[in-house]
Amino acid sequence: MIEFTFADGEEMGAYDGERVITFKSAFIDKYKDNAQAVERAAAWKTTGRGAIFREAYSDPSALTFESSVTGVYPGEGDEVVYSFKINQTSGIYKKHVADEKIPEAHVINSVDLTFGGGSFNCAKGELAVSVGHGYYNSDIALFNVATGDYKTVTEGDTADEDPFICDDNPDIIYYASRAVGRDVHGEFVAFAPSALYRLDLSTMRLDEVASSDKYGYFNPVVYGGELYAIRMPAGKRKGNPLLEIVLIPYRILQGIAGFINMFVNVFAGKSLTSSGANPAKGRDYDSRKIAIAGNLVDVEREAKKNASKKDSDYGFVPKSYQLVNVKSGEVLASGVAGFDISPEGTIYYTNGRRIFALKGGVRKKVCNTSLCLHISCRHSRQKSADFFNF
Repeated sequence: MIEFTFADGEEMGAYDGERVITFKSAFIDKYKDNAQAVERAAAWKTTGRGAIFREAYSDPSALTFESSVTGVYPGEGDEVVYSFKINQTSGIYKKHVADEKIPEAHVINSVDLTFGGGSFNCAKGELAVSVGHGYYNSDIALFNVATGDYKTVTEGDTADEDPFICDDNPDIIYYASRAVGRDVHGEFVAFAPSALYRLDLSTMRLDEVASSDKYGYFNPVVYGGELYAIRMPAGKRKGNPLLEIVLIPYRILQGIAGFINMFVNVFAGKSLTSSGANPAKGRDYDSRKIAIAGNLVDVEREAKKNASKKDSDYGFVPKSYQLVNVKSGEVLASGVAGFDISPEGTIYYTNGRRIFALKGGVRKKVCNTSLCLHISCRHSRQKSADFFNF
């Protein structure tokens, strides 16, 4: 039986207490194959001398994919439920780990929503995940994985993430939330530090349980009546006054160039830059940086920094990301990207490059990974009230 599952970039893994099995998303593989087939079929339009003459030439090898599994959860037997995103598509599927010949079962697909991580109530077949819409906002939603029906249970100008369904009372959900800060024009400025909330689905009562000006909290997990989470610094880095002075001429030139570009765009109808009205178009995806709880982490830089501390099992997560007991503040591990706690009390956590088991103060490495950010244990959650009447 699967003890815990984990997402490792595009791949997934499952641990049965003795060995780790890795597998891939059939949907992601098929998406890539179809996109490449379409590109090859249309290659005559965008390659060769004719395409160059028509200024329609494009490099067929430049087809790129930004994809990842955002969460994977143990289900019945060898089945897992997983969420993913690839380019503008996101979805949730069910998959059998032991037999790749069994087709994946579709739950939901969307080009308007992004499905993130969460937790799974196997007894009821109910999945709690974050559902992103737009650039900055996301809500918590409950999915019936058998039907694909779902209901959102939070809303607002916030990024609500990492829902955790309590084992002893599945009507209680803990989650992390970052308030969106905007200026007087309604434009995004910054996120507030992430706080933890407790939502009672039976009464829809919402309580804030942890917040701080100094720290942000994410990935809440309740075990034995105690609340655990990952804590990270929330303070902004102070600027370098000397660097700011040096950059003044450069920023003046930037302003002048921006004014000239706007002037030409207004009177000539064209931009000085080939990207036109979409400044993000054609921008290379920086695979060196990943987002953890809304913060970009430079993978290479942090890995080198951690390696210099003589830790052979180093990862790429900053040491300031700490797994803590929220109430007491006790630090259980540092450099943590994601974790969960099994029903028998073993903490499984990842530093991005490795997964560890922690119990009774003793740490043991389970396996190596490449880009692991999410872990989910098998939970013996009771059946909750049929609040949504799926």
